[in-house]
Amino acid sequence: MKPTHHDTPHSLETRRTFIQNAATAAAAVAVNSVIKTPVYGQNQAPSSGRVIGANDRIVVAYVGTGGQGKAHIKSQKDHASENNIALGAVCDVYQKRLDEARVLAGVSDADAYKDHRKLLERKDIDAVVVATVDQWHCEVACDALEAGKHVYGEKPFARYLDEGFRIYDTVKRTGKVFVVGSQFCGDQKYHKAAEWIRAGKLGPLVWAQGSYCRNNPKNSEWTYPIDPGANEGNLDWKRWLGRTPKMPFTPERYFSWHKFYAYNSGILGNLLSHTFLPLLLATGASEYPRRVACTGTRKVSMDREIPDTTHLLAEMPSGLTLCVVGSTVNEIGLPEIIRGRQATLYFASGQDQVALKPERPFADEIEPLDFRGAKTSGDLALLEKNFFDCIRTGATPFANVDLAIRAHSILCLAEMSERLGLTLFFDGQARKITTGEGKVIPAISYESVLPERT
Repeated sequence: MKPTHHDTPHSLETRRTFIQNAATAAAAVAVNSVIKTPVYGQNQAPSSGRVIGANDRIVVAYVGTGGQGKAHIKSQKDHASENNIALGAVCDVYQKRLDEARVLAGVSDADAYKDHRKLLERKDIDAVVVATVDQWHCEVACDALEAGKHVYGEKPFARYLDEGFRIYDTVKRTGKVFVVGSQFCGDQKYHKAAEWIRAGKLGPLVWAQGSYCRNNPKNSEWTYPIDPGANEGNLDWKRWLGRTPKMPFTPERYFSWHKFYAYNSGILGNLLSHTFLPLLLATGASEYPRRVACTGTRKVSMDREIPDTTHLLAEMPSGLTLCVVGSTVNEIGLPEIIRGRQATLYFASGQDQVALKPERPFADEIEPLDFRGAKTSGDLALLEKNFFDCIRTGATPFANVDLAIRAHSILCLAEMSERLGLTLFFDGQARKITTGEGKVIPAISYESVLPERT
């Protein structure tokens, strides 16, 4: 893999070949090619699960017990009494992590599983936290929903676009509560911003910006120590790979999977999910993107496939354009701002605060406003509590599935745009992707063969 990002004749030819093949395949399917969402569990009716009353205890299981999974176990254990929940079971493919999670959760050996399907057979489990590697988000979430469980699914929503729509359709069909795990969606500042926008205080929305940037020394972002005791005797490598390319056990890929495209989209899914979800929440989250363009570079961190700097533009049908950037090699990002015709919103970084300031021509018509929330920004326990509350009341969660699918659409189109060198147009109702020339492009998936980064 060459350490430059300029197109070589080989990379250009590979990209042209992919586009030509994609266009031919799409035309062979149908003129109105769409993202097909398979009917999951079509041979049996989905289990409804038990009806949970206001005073009933919710029993929770945890699938995927690495760092984020353990964070959920600890947080929910600490707040178990106030949320009226019980920790019921844990699941992981790596025995060491499974044992650690079992002890942390305080459950028995019989409550620890290596296969999530066995866990889901339990009738006493009401809700499942999915904190697996990204390629398992969709499969585990849909299995849980079909089994009648409510789901808290860690970000990103899913690995690929079709998987996101599969979760979306399954949630709508089963009627279960689903929350996507970006804790910033619990910040009151975004809900206050949404209230002001709905009231027309900004006028028509024009453009918004945000970022998620950090800078770890020695290119250490997403590079984790390899446990020397990990081997195929205590880690189900084949199952962990799932639908990704089959290969011999590779400890670096297991422990530092964020660095490889097979298992995630890098900055887009890992960091910018946290930016797009609350931004879309604040703006109303009622639109799919119309057009998405994205660039990415990898000039500093050469020990990975994914970019270390990403720039993304997403144009919405209403005219709102989102400009969002991410980097793992420089921590100076863009301040979070939403601009309207009449006023602009300024969000405080790391604090639950937002200010509305009128644009100069409207200073006599619009009053400045300032909001300061009572909670710290990004409170994980707050989003978890919202999940449990919604299970009991039937209310719509902060980070709900409608918000999730719209953010997911932007991020998946962005990955395609960056990796194929294309600006992409999207029809959210038909679930169809096209180029500016109108050629239908199938969404990338586990089976796609894409040009290598050069």
